[in-house]
Amino acid sequence: MFAESVRTYSKRLLSPFRGLVQIAEAGDARALTLDGRHWAIQCARAGRARLHGPSPDADPDQRFALVATVEEGELKTRALHPFLDPHAVEAAVEGLFATVASARVPFAATDCYEYWLLDAADGAPLALLDARAGDEEALPPPRPSWIAMPAAQLEVQAPEADPTHYVPPVNYRLQKLVEARAGPKPQARWFHRAAPAGFPPCLIREDWASEEAQQLCGRYLDRLAPRLLMLHGLPRAERQRLERAARKHVFDVERFYTLYPEVVDEKLITAARVEAQLRRTAGAGAS
Repeated sequence: MFAESVRTYSKRLLSPFRGLVQIAEAGDARALTLDGRHWAIQCARAGRARLHGPSPDADPDQRFALVATVEEGELKTRALHPFLDPHAVEAAVEGLFATVASARVPFAATDCYEYWLLDAADGAPLALLDARAGDEEALPPPRPSWIAMPAAQLEVQAPEADPTHYVPPVNYRLQKLVEARAGPKPQARWFHRAAPAGFPPCLIREDWASEEAQQLCGRYLDRLAPRLLMLHGLPRAERQRLERAARKHVFDVERFYTLYPEVVDEKLITAARVEAQLRRTAGAGAS
């Protein structure tokens, strides 16, 4: 019988920012999802562990073992690691499955301690590097270096129209711009905040001195918009701007919309989801 109380919360995946992971946690077991539909249930091999993996299915510290998945409401168990107690795992899986089957996502965000790279010119927050809940503050912070999502994972159309000349991906170029703006001796600091005022809403400053830098930053954030819409506390005007940008990336909207804490233009988001379904149906019919 599953007697553990389940704690539900969400946190941002950094660095780079890839979205929000939803977490249902009970004792040494947890269920994680990036889209609200596909869950990974994990159990700790030994002792208490914290979330560090780059994805719900991977844990580079090898402290958690994947014991089950929930795919579109269907529970699928996995072969157990030999160090795990099968009775404890069965109870944990049963309890977490019952939780996520009836869960309403997105869960509340708890990572209100933020570690920001600072602008060398004015010392203001430049780009978000890490975000944690209070009980994680003792962990060492990351290096003061901002990382963009790789072009292989997030393709951003370059502003240059000539395909015969190679230019580095927008992602990499923006990363180098942030690096230059942070200065030769980059500094970062923790902030504890409950409101977004005074911090870049899209987790990176958008006021750039040159038109080229402004354009690169804008293109990157526009492509990231379907994931940025998962953020809690976005100003309404900012959310509306991101929804318009996300409309061009219908499959990402379809994947992540369940985790949007708010939608300003329901018709716009619904149109994107319908288009994704129609394009997928048309593609299946042509194959």
